Amino acid sequence: MQIKFNNLDFQNELKLPQNIIEINENIFSICNNLPALNITSDTELLNEIISITKDFMKGKKTFVVFGTGGSNLGARALINVSIKENSNLLFYDNIDPNSFQRSFSNIDFNSTAFIVISKSGKTPETLFQFGSIAELASQDNELENFYKNTLIITEFYNSPLFNIAKKYNCLLLEHKKDIGGRYSVFSNVGMVPAIIAGLNVKNIYEGANKVKNALENEQYYKIGQLFKYQNNLNLLSSVLMTYSDSLYYFGKWYLQLWAESIGKKNQGITPIHSIGATDQHSQLQLYLDGPKDKFFTFITTNHSKKGLHVNNDIMISAEVNYLVNRKMGDLMQAEQQSTLDVFNSKNIKFREIFIEIIDEKRIGELMAASIVETVATCIYFGVDPFNQPAVEAGKKLTKQYLS
Repeated sequence: MQIKFNNLDFQNELKLPQNIIEINENIFSICNNLPALNITSDTELLNEIISITKDFMKGKKTFVVFGTGGSNLGARALINVSIKENSNLLFYDNIDPNSFQRSFSNIDFNSTAFIVISKSGKTPETLFQFGSIAELASQDNELENFYKNTLIITEFYNSPLFNIAKKYNCLLLEHKKDIGGRYSVFSNVGMVPAIIAGLNVKNIYEGANKVKNALENEQYYKIGQLFKYQNNLNLLSSVLMTYSDSLYYFGKWYLQLWAESIGKKNQGITPIHSIGATDQHSQLQLYLDGPKDKFFTFITTNHSKKGLHVNNDIMISAEVNYLVNRKMGDLMQAEQQSTLDVFNSKNIKFREIFIEIIDEKRIGELMAASIVETVATCIYFGVDPFNQPAVEAGKKLTKQYLS
């Protein structure tokens, strides 16, 4: 993974405080002791998760994951890098009543497994997903199979989900108390679905540990310094543009990680996820010719000579000669590079994160780096990276409306 900032003069465009070295040392100390990253050094725990998960998988054809936010997006980001089709691994993070009901109109409770994830054990969406399937199982006289084929990941304390797991003898794994949901990707929350999907989870840990062992590298802190100490740059939004479908869910995971961590005390930088090359036809006009209040991160990879070959006869007959003898990856590569070149020519500030191959090791590295830069940015802004106090009012009101 290579990170390069463009059109930025950090010395002249930032007003760093005199105690920046002290702040950076504090960031290093916090990240070096971060449970969300330290777990990647626990090979014994990982081997235990692998063994339990593989045993749980026996005799099952379909795997359904219930969980929302951090209980869902991290795992999807990991699995998204796989070239394999994962049609037997299904994620449900929402409670739209119509689509959810359609999805479970014909369940085989003998061969379907359910992974239910909620750190608090109180998430109403997850509890209702679980409970509604339990009702279907009850109607089909399949409750015994349903509970036997259910794995629950939650904190070990007196909560609705924990008590359900204990009462009905569901397989139970502990959600670490000191790892928040949006930071839980390297715990069993992310590893169990990744193992089911056939990913090499040890390589994920290897990539994460590469970042963990290089925390003194200030490249992970730069974006936080830019946003906090910008000198009249007026950067209000952070646009992440991913040039690979394998990073689609990474983008969605990053949005939650960043927004829920930094948006506090009337502070924050709004994250936006754009898709290359799709959003070149929808958002790029604004990015290039609109207000210069955005910083851009492009995550790129090597697409050249990959994918399907074009039919030359059709291209020649239509006089689209620049596509003759090309593969689809050649077009993606050209669009990716042309976007970077245009941003450079307009002197727009951006960084490029280049990943040669998008695989388990690199996604582990990318996600660990994202965690570090998010925590660092929060510390620069003086906010707690790990709480989300503003959403509690909405949760309380939801319960009141249902009471």
